Order: sequence, then C-alpha cells, then structure tokens
Amino acid sequence: RSEDHCTPAPRHAPPHAMNGAPPKQADGPSEGFWYTTGVIALLLVVCAESVAFSNYNKYVFLPENLPAPVLYTATCQTLSFCGAVLIWLLAPEWIYKRAPLNSTASFLKVMLIPVGFVMNYGMNNLSLKYTTVTLNQLIRSFSPVVVATTSYLIEGKTQSWPILITLCLLVVGVIMGVGTSPDFEVLGTMICSGSLIGNAISIVMTAFVMGDAKVKLQPIDVMLYTTIPSVIILLPWSLTLGEIETLRRSLEENGSFWTMAWILIGGFLACTYTFIYVLLIKMTSSVYFSVSGGFRTIAAITVSFFIFKQQVSVKSLIGMGIAMSAFIANSYFTLKEKVEEMDKRSQLEMKKPLLGDKQA
Repeated sequence: RSEDHCTPAPRHAPPHAMNGAPPKQADGPSEGFWYTTGVIALLLVVCAESVAFSNYNKYVFLPENLPAPVLYTATCQTLSFCGAVLIWLLAPEWIYKRAPLNSTASFLKVMLIPVGFVMNYGMNNLSLKYTTVTLNQLIRSFSPVVVATTSYLIEGKTQSWPILITLCLLVVGVIMGVGTSPDFEVLGTMICSGSLIGNAISIVMTAFVMGDAKVKLQPIDVMLYTTIPSVIILLPWSLTLGEIETLRRSLEENGSFWTMAWILIGGFLACTYTFIYVLLIKMTSSVYFSVSGGFRTIAAITVSFFIFKQQVSVKSLIGMGIAMSAFIANSYFTLKEKVEEMDKRSQLEMKKPLLGDKQA
C-alpha cells in the first residue's frame, strides 16, 4: 500500500499566517472575564454562609440550647457525607465522576485533610463555647500568615510583594478591628489558637491534592473521602467530653423538634459551605482563601454585634475599614495574576502548530 494513502491532505494556511498578522480574537467575554465573575460570585456566597455559620453556631452552643460543639461538628460532617453520596449517585458523569485514589501516597495525602479539619473546625467550634465571636475571630485573623507559611513549606509556593503587603495590612486591620474585646478567656483562647494549625493543614492540603497531577480531586471527592474519617476522630473526643449527656438533656429541655432542627440546619450549612469553599480553593489558591477569611471575619463580627450585643469603638471601625480595603486590594492582585496566567496559556496554545509538533 502506498504511503500516500496514509498522508493527511494538506491544509491551507490561515490568512494571518501568510501576512504575519496576529490571529483575530474571538468576540465576546474572555476566559479571564468568566473566571473573575465566577470567583466573585463564589466569594459572595462563601462570605454569606461563613457569617451565617459562625453566628448560628454561637447561638446553638449557648448553655440553654445545645452546648455540644464536637458532637455537633460530627453530625454536620455526617450530613455532608450524605449530601456528597447523593450527588455521586444521582449526578450524570458529565457533571461529576468520582476520582479514585489509586496509590498509598494519594490516600495518605487526602487523610491529612480530616486531621486538619478536626483540629480546625472541631477546636474552633469548641472555643465558641467559651469565648465570644469577637475574640474567636481575633485569633482566627492570624490564619493568612499561618496558611501562607504552611503553603510555602508544603507546596513551595511564594507570594508576590503586592500580595504579601496586602496580607500584612489585612492582619493589622483585623487586629485593630477586634482588639478592643474585653472578653479574654484563657481556655477558649488556647483552644482557638490550636485550631489555626488545623486550619492551615486542612486548607493547604486541600489545595495540594486538588492540584496534584496524579490525584486530581474535585470538591465532591474531597467531601466523600474526608468526612467519615473526620467523624471517626470526632466521636471519641465527644464521648470524653460527655456530650452525649448534653444531647440527652437538650432533647428533654428543648424537645426533639428543636434539637434535631438545630442539627439539620447546621448540617445543611456545613454541606453547602464545604462544597463552595473547596471549589473556591480549587479556582484560586489556599492563601487567597485564607485571606478572604479576613473579610469574612469582619462581616461575622459586624453581624455578631447586633445579635449578641457586643461593644464597638472608633478604633474597631477604623481597623475594619483597613481590613476590608486590604482584602479588596489582595483580591485585585490575586485575580490579576490568575488572569495573566490564563492569558499566557491561551497564547501558548494559539502558537502551537495545527497538526502538533510531530508530523505523521
């Protein structure tokens, strides 16, 4: 058989290849525009849910309601797992297809996420039992620094100078905003401080495994693989704190309807919040998500002043303004860098030969 039959028919070169003119860009919004729009939309949703979740949890953990934060966190994780399983079973493959863990290394990487989660949300929720929302958020304001350091140690990621400067201003603003709290409490402060380490591990490892060339996990994968291990760690801890007795007392005093309603509402918030924040980490970075926490911190504190009647000063208002300005600047620089990376990838794709680097 002649090789001419196997040779593809030659294609005519596009007009711009003949005269050296650059290719004409496609009409309509660019990929960077849709990316930025998606990130902003997710950010608004995750901020709203974070504010609702923080203040809702503080309300649930009041002594007269359900002061069992570790058991409550375990039930929220269980309900998140149920939601992920439903999506896995019902969603068509073009929407979601489970990514298997094919190696021990991948499994061990993923298992660090529930360890970080327990240290993060378990200890954070427990600290809300002893501290105010304001003091809790003051301590959590150091999260961007811890996450940036952990991201450098685990992923080797470094930040540009504009992002580093805005990150420092964010921390200064948040500290000024909530530093007037008179509600210092040693035990709650120590527990909340410990949650920062878990927060960094959880966020950085989530970004790490979702960006790994071998693992390639989606947000639902993270929920499927990490929620039950978190529950296994949380339940013994809850038993040692005597929270089963607390649950029984709440059922007797508040009734099964309200007790179960608090748990189910918390589970719904946990499921949707986990999915959205994992998706936001996937679209941006672990450091950016932690920095966005500064904005969520200010919003949560502002709402808590109206709900729990906490005091505010002029210094606090100035600090909140600095934090919000730093967050907006950080968002601008982060999204600018991401869009520039996407534009570079698009230009490289356009420069590739039509038939690839190798001829048949």
